[in-house]
Amino acid sequence: MKTILVPIDYSDNSQNALSYALETARMTGSEIILFHAFFPVTSPPAAYDVADVVLALEEARKIELAAFARTTRQELAGKANIPNGTTGYDKISIRSVAKMGTAFELILKALEEYQVDLVIMGMQGGGYISQAVLGSTTISVMQASLVPVLAIPKGVTFTPFKSVVFAVNLSKLPAGIDLHLLRDFLLACEAKLHVLHLYRNKEQQVKFDARPALENIAGKLEGVSYEVSFDVVEDVAAGIQQFIQEKGADLLVLLPQKHTFIERLLDKSITGRITAHPLVPLLALPFGSLLPVAATTEQEVLAD
Repeated sequence: MKTILVPIDYSDNSQNALSYALETARMTGSEIILFHAFFPVTSPPAAYDVADVVLALEEARKIELAAFARTTRQELAGKANIPNGTTGYDKISIRSVAKMGTAFELILKALEEYQVDLVIMGMQGGGYISQAVLGSTTISVMQASLVPVLAIPKGVTFTPFKSVVFAVNLSKLPAGIDLHLLRDFLLACEAKLHVLHLYRNKEQQVKFDARPALENIAGKLEGVSYEVSFDVVEDVAAGIQQFIQEKGADLLVLLPQKHTFIERLLDKSITGRITAHPLVPLLALPFGSLLPVAATTEQEVLAD
């Protein structure tokens, strides 16, 4: 892992997201790209060249970003009592980038431009129906990104990832799926992994032979310490949340897919329900880029 993109909007959760990025960068030796998308409050006067005005605005925002990064780095180092040196926050490279335009589109463009390996951003929650109607930049990035997205819930402060839950429907996981992104992340964190497969009813449990899928998982997660749990629950999202609490997990890993407006209103998106009331940070793997063929739906990946 070489580059971490951290989109911020200066909300209460921005500093929290950056704290996770700093800890991850300190652990992996990555560079942080601190990214801010904005629109000007007023249009530039007709007498001014628009391109020059945009450039000036972006340069001013870059200066603000750099100041924000310095303040956050100093505050976190003080709280953690980390001395200056090779293991300190002061040695982490942070590049500030500000662009005028729509956050979602600019974030996706930045992923390619800066060859990003991981995105870390805030997750506001605020109610499932609100997300369906108003949309969420974080959820949209999760669904479209070709790199993993680590979403940090509001108010959840940094905790080292020692217990991770990977909720996935093994019966729908393709044999050719590439899980090296998850494996590398877990090895870097030295975390214990809990693979969770939930059935919706007893009939599914009786019909499904998990042995081939478990062999597949074992081959893709070589070197990772993990265990596999099975359960029968009618409400998959609630079952995942309960399992997180039982295991004292620090992180949830999912493979989210895009759902239509109607499907989200009708409670069809498991990821949407979980992000509405998150308990722990959520690592969304880029499902489409992990497959040799076209992906199915999130409903099939998580639970049938």
